Amino acid sequence: MALRQWMVTHEWMVKPTAQTEWIERRGILVWIAEVFTSLGAGLYLVSLYFNNWWGMLAGYLIIMCLKLPPHLIYFGKPLRFWRTLIPFTDSWKTSWFTRGINFTVYFGTIVFIQLVVGYIAINVYPGTVWETWDIVLRVPGGILGFLVGIYSGFIMSYCRSVPFWNTAMLPLILIIAGVTDGLALMLAIGLVDTSVDISAVEFVSRILLIVNIIFIAAYVWNATYISKTAKYSAMLLLKGKLAPVFWIGVITCGIISPLVISVSSYFSGDASSPLLITAIGFHTVGAIALKYILLKAGIHNPILPVKTSAYY
Repeated sequence: MALRQWMVTHEWMVKPTAQTEWIERRGILVWIAEVFTSLGAGLYLVSLYFNNWWGMLAGYLIIMCLKLPPHLIYFGKPLRFWRTLIPFTDSWKTSWFTRGINFTVYFGTIVFIQLVVGYIAINVYPGTVWETWDIVLRVPGGILGFLVGIYSGFIMSYCRSVPFWNTAMLPLILIIAGVTDGLALMLAIGLVDTSVDISAVEFVSRILLIVNIIFIAAYVWNATYISKTAKYSAMLLLKGKLAPVFWIGVITCGIISPLVISVSSYFSGDASSPLLITAIGFHTVGAIALKYILLKAGIHNPILPVKTSAYY
């Protein structure tokens, strides 16, 4: 019995082993946080582009109320998070975790001020110096929103033991997907805010959905050439146990269905509310599924050389 337990415990030395820390049990909090990171940062950036204050507010609230709490709970002892802030630590020089916390905290502080100033500029003192300050504050707000949306990709890409993640393409995949998620939520805001140019949002969304397809295909294809372990991760998505989530959740719901609805509404000249709601729902499912399969397909390299048959 003891020998069998030792063999099971040490299988990771000779077999590709799935990482579970960021996707199972307590690690589900990481998955939840990453979903809301994508939605919140993407919506804020898109709202900056389309100059929509309500979208900026919604993106801010998603980051601060739905993304930040799960991350702090996962780390444990959340009241001590201040120890990771500059100037109380130097670990930001080497740790993307620390950088990410700093990005989020500074985003929360600066964007809060920007939203207050922006509200005053729009509703209280329009056409005054308040508008100038709003524009000035949008610059660091946009930079920090971009960093919040992309830093998790750098955290994962720096994991050398997981070759499927260890690529510069991963941060690009996440930020492009995040902006596309933000466009979907902007369409939702457009259902109640008539100032949103739905046609313009749909136009940009169509482009980014196609870009998403290209980048995801290139990412998975590239993984088959990196190493045996990365190829094993790719095969899990294409025809393994993660294939249903990948093909149905990510590809069909997250990309193809919203793209078909968007193209059909373009040719019909009518973006009806039921169709928009359906597209938004499909895309949100895709956003959740994408973060799941990326985390779930993280397979550690075995320490000892193994035969190819160990992967299949």
